[in-house]
Amino acid sequence: MLNGVKILDLTRFVAGPHCTLLLSDLGAEVIKVERCKKGDDLRMIGPMVNDISLWAAVLNRGKKSLSLNIKEKLGKEILFKLIKNSDVLIENFRPGIMEKLGLDWKKIKRINPKIIMARIGGYPKVKKSKVRQAFDATVQAETGLMLISGEDNKKPNMIGTVLLDYTTGLNMAVGILSALYSRNKTGKGQLVETTLSDAALSISMSAVPDYFINNAEFKQNGNSDRFSSPSNTYKTKNGFMHIMAGSDERFFNLLKAMNRIELFKKKSYMNSRNRLKNTKSLDKIVTNWTKKYTNKQLGKLLSKFSVPWGEIKNFSDFLNSDTAKKSIKKAVIKNTNISVPRCPIIYPFLKLKNKSKVPSLGQHNKSILNEIKITKKQQRDLKKKEITD
Repeated sequence: MLNGVKILDLTRFVAGPHCTLLLSDLGAEVIKVERCKKGDDLRMIGPMVNDISLWAAVLNRGKKSLSLNIKEKLGKEILFKLIKNSDVLIENFRPGIMEKLGLDWKKIKRINPKIIMARIGGYPKVKKSKVRQAFDATVQAETGLMLISGEDNKKPNMIGTVLLDYTTGLNMAVGILSALYSRNKTGKGQLVETTLSDAALSISMSAVPDYFINNAEFKQNGNSDRFSSPSNTYKTKNGFMHIMAGSDERFFNLLKAMNRIELFKKKSYMNSRNRLKNTKSLDKIVTNWTKKYTNKQLGKLLSKFSVPWGEIKNFSDFLNSDTAKKSIKKAVIKNTNISVPRCPIIYPFLKLKNKSKVPSLGQHNKSILNEIKITKKQQRDLKKKEITD
């Protein structure tokens, strides 16, 4: 789909690499520019195989790695040559770093008027705001997300994965694709920006207008649905089951499964608004019923009456399911096979190229430098001067 699109990736950690992984899987050529000696910090975080972090492997498979010191003049000159031949430049440095390096939008645009420059930050630029690093967890803290997860006890709960990083990466991928589409019509490049705090706002349901109209706080709500009932996690004979039966139709179907149709006529439960007001008593009735069944028995019964349900499983249980097996592929770290998630975007009638190899730091230095006409002697000099590895 993106065959012929060249992306210069100056990002680290998660949001940027997740964005470029998606674009790489869709056919773009991604050159990941990394620090000499160390590379992306993510290379050293979490479980390792063959000296490469599995997290870095998941996010950077299929890309080309160029180790380059862009703080030095010679390194910048090489970067400028790459910018001239690229369609997209993406970065997620702290605010002001690109400007210090002489890589601001005006400069980039002069080098290549058709390039898309994509910038990922923690927060939008605000006058008098202090420049600081932002990570998923720190933005979760500041945007209120740590106080909407978990039970209603005011203890902050971090979401169990770096959801804002991944959402920001997705948002930027959409921004880049839109800018490329626009360029096809106008011939002009574009500056695209997004932030983790914007991502937090974008997943806040109705909380923004609800606050400004009703002064309502976006609070913790456990596993219970905020706007419908019964929709919660319920105890069973051998575990837990999450049941979603908030609409009138689904609630009626649940009552048929429970053999308790008379509850539908009860004023407390006859419509969604009343059921939401009486969630505690309704959840108690449902729990008293679900406790009589195993998960397997309950699943069959709920399916028979078209009630949405999900068995509470460990992540490892999910990985061994047929659903997950279909969405897992093989990748390779230095001849060692590992399992990774496949590209989540599927084209049923198009076979995407399988980009399975995880690059070691600077693995593609030679081929990338050859492509921009850097001679063998120049490459040796660059290595001596520690501009490349």
